[in-house]
Amino acid sequence: MTYRKIIWACLLAMALPALQAGAQFVDPRVLGGELIRDLQPVYAGQEEVRPSGVKAGQSGFVFLAFPTDARRAAMADAGAGLTGDAPGALFLNPGLLGFVDRQAFITHAEWIAETKHDVGGAVLKIGDLPGNFGIGFVTHDAGEINGTAINPDPSSQGFTETGTFTTTNYALSLGWGFQLTDRFSVGTVARYAHQDLGSSSVFVSGTRQTESNSQNAISVDVGTYFNTGFRNLVIAMSIRNFSQEKEYQRERFELPRSFRLGFVFDLISMYGRTPAPHYLSLVTEISSSIDFDERTLLGVEYEFKRPTSALGFALRGGYKMNHDTEDYSFGGGINYQTESGKGVRIDYACKHFNGAFFDPVQMLTASVGF
Repeated sequence: MTYRKIIWACLLAMALPALQAGAQFVDPRVLGGELIRDLQPVYAGQEEVRPSGVKAGQSGFVFLAFPTDARRAAMADAGAGLTGDAPGALFLNPGLLGFVDRQAFITHAEWIAETKHDVGGAVLKIGDLPGNFGIGFVTHDAGEINGTAINPDPSSQGFTETGTFTTTNYALSLGWGFQLTDRFSVGTVARYAHQDLGSSSVFVSGTRQTESNSQNAISVDVGTYFNTGFRNLVIAMSIRNFSQEKEYQRERFELPRSFRLGFVFDLISMYGRTPAPHYLSLVTEISSSIDFDERTLLGVEYEFKRPTSALGFALRGGYKMNHDTEDYSFGGGINYQTESGKGVRIDYACKHFNGAFFDPVQMLTASVGF
C-alpha cells in the first residue's frame, strides 16, 4: 500500500465519527424489531424507562478513560501521535511503543471530587525479540462513599443511610509494538481490569437479598503511528478499551471504548525552517467515545533544547471543544537526557474545570530513561 492510499484511509476514518454524530437517535433497547434490553423499572416511578437520547453514562470502569500522563493532560489530553515517552504508548496509542526507548514512569493526579489517580509502568527491549514491550498499572482511589438503601415507608425520606464504604479500581496492562519502517509503527495492549463497588441490597420476588458488585474485565487497545515524511506531519489512530459487555445487577455496559484520530503538525518545519533548537508542535485530535459525542482536542507544545546540551524544557497548552465540564489546560516540563538515552523527565499539568462542578486538577509525571 502506497503512502497516498494510507493517507486517504486515515482521512476516511476521520470522517466516520462526523457522520455518526449526525445520525438520528435509535432506541437502544430494540434491534431488528426485537427487544434486547429490559429497562422496565424495578419500582414504579423510580427509574427512567424511555431512552433520553443523550449519549452519556454508557460505560463502566470509567477510571480507564482518565488521563495517564501530565504531558498530554496539559494539551487537553491530545497526543496520540506524540513520541518520546512511555505513558502515551501504554495507555493512549500502542502504535507509539516502537519509538520509545527504555523508560519507566509514574503519574499522580489529585483528581476531581477529592479522588486520587495513580499510573505507572515501563517500556523496555527484551533480548533479540522484535519491537518493544511495555507493562503498566492504573489505580483509582474514590475515597469514602455514603451508602443508602431504599426505604418504602411513605413517612420517610425514601432512603436509609447504611454508612460509608470504599471501592476498588485497578488495571494491569501488557503491550507490544514495533516499527514496520522508520516512519510507520503498530502496536497492541492487553489489559486486565478489576472493579469492586461493594455489596448492595436488592429485592428479588419481594425478598431482600445482598449481591456483590465486583467485576473483572479484559480489554484490548490497538494503534498505529505514521510520519508521512512531509515536513514531519504525523497521522496516528488508536482504539482503546475494546471489550465484551459486563453487567451490574440488570444493567449491562461496556468499558469506556473510544476511537482517536490525531494529527501532529511540526509548525517550524511547515514554515520551511530547521526545528533545532526550537520545536513547536500543533496537535489536533478527534475523540469518539461511547460515553459522549465527538470532541475536538487542540494542543500546542513548545520545546527548547540545544543540540549540544542534555537539558531541555517544554511549555504546553490545550483546549477541549464540546466538553460539558472541562475547557482549557496548561503545563510544562523539564527533560535531561544524554546521547545514550539515559536521563530524567518531569512534567506538570493543570486542567481547568467548570467551577460550578469541579475544582482544577493537577497532575505530575516523572520518568527515567535507563
